[in-house]
Amino acid sequence: MRDVLVAGATGGIRGRDDVPPRFRPPAPPRHFVGRDAELAGIRAGVTVLHGASGAGKTALALKWLRDRGSGAQLYVDLAAHDLGRVLRAFGLDADPADKQAVFRGLVTRRQFTLLLDNADSAEQVTPLLPASGTVLVTSRSRLALPGAREIAVGPLPDDGRLGPLLDLSYVELGERQARLYRLCAWEPGAFGVPVAAAIAGEPECDVEDALDDLVEKSLLTEVGDDAFRFHDLVRAHARAMRYQ
Repeated sequence: MRDVLVAGATGGIRGRDDVPPRFRPPAPPRHFVGRDAELAGIRAGVTVLHGASGAGKTALALKWLRDRGSGAQLYVDLAAHDLGRVLRAFGLDADPADKQAVFRGLVTRRQFTLLLDNADSAEQVTPLLPASGTVLVTSRSRLALPGAREIAVGPLPDDGRLGPLLDLSYVELGERQARLYRLCAWEPGAFGVPVAAAIAGEPECDVEDALDDLVEKSLLTEVGDDAFRFHDLVRAHARAMRYQ
């Protein structure tokens, strides 16, 4: 990875380990089991982890980075981070037309292992990819990036380890999230925020935030705009919690 930053960039490159905190990969979940095959499938180059929201794509990427990644690591949430803000955090500036090239140069010169989280499309990702190195991409869709390795991230199988993992995740939930987890599990199929709010007897805005928290913890799967459902094994666990 030996590209040079394009003309128009200003400011110096920070030291190798001096990545701004908001662009360092978060820690993976404390309770992580399974995914051995998926972890083994990630290679140098570009790997796309694709699957439904809540399947655990980001957790899988973060686990690999912590245990098997090397060198300095850069995390960019494409749904939340503006590219110009990323560059400014490293003391760089660029014209809007040059931002993607400046970003590629930054990644190349610093030899970052890069995680691009929550990608929408190949068109969004392709201009950000360095010429070489290791890049992990998470997306709800297959992106069909040329030369990339695609790994489907589906629901965790029940190999005997999922139950204890769900127990640990459940006890760490806040009161509202735990109550929603128990109550909404009795919905047989997908449900939306209004249904969850009616079940819980709470305002939709509060319920929506709590449902998003459950998705983030991989206890609930988002299946559409403001629509959610439980994996069958998780639903059974949530229902059992109602009687404990």
